[in-house]
Amino acid sequence: MKKFLSVVFTVLLLQVQALAVVIPDSTPVIVQPMQLVDADDYKLGDQVKFTVLQPVKINGDVVIKSGTEVLAQTTKKRNNFILGIPGEIEVGNFHIVTPSNEIIRLRGSIGDKGDGRYWAHIGWFFLFPILFVKGNDGKIPANTTLILYTVEEVNL
Repeated sequence: MKKFLSVVFTVLLLQVQALAVVIPDSTPVIVQPMQLVDADDYKLGDQVKFTVLQPVKINGDVVIKSGTEVLAQTTKKRNNFILGIPGEIEVGNFHIVTPSNEIIRLRGSIGDKGDGRYWAHIGWFFLFPILFVKGNDGKIPANTTLILYTVEEVNL
């Protein structure tokens, strides 16, 4: 009887291990912002939502579906300013929360710095109103694709 239970337990354990899915470290995940990310609309540390563009497959099985929400946060932010000083935004700390509340951390970041309008500096010499021209804001368009990579091996 002990031998029989031992065999049954071993077979069940092997089946459970076969069902477990492992996402290897550095698995690519292609994402894009759900909407325009404009430096005017976010503060440092604000949450930014992205979505998975293509399903992630391991051994032919989909482990992360297309359309899965990816959360990130603003890691750098600078407002545009008068004298043509440009704004800037950077987004990082990407992660996915699975339905079983597993967290899949992703490596990578994306950012944009607006164009400077440094020609406004000539306002110091000639025209006072030119001093108040602002630089452009940092903006990440909604159709921007970004390849991120898993930070560590994840067992699902």
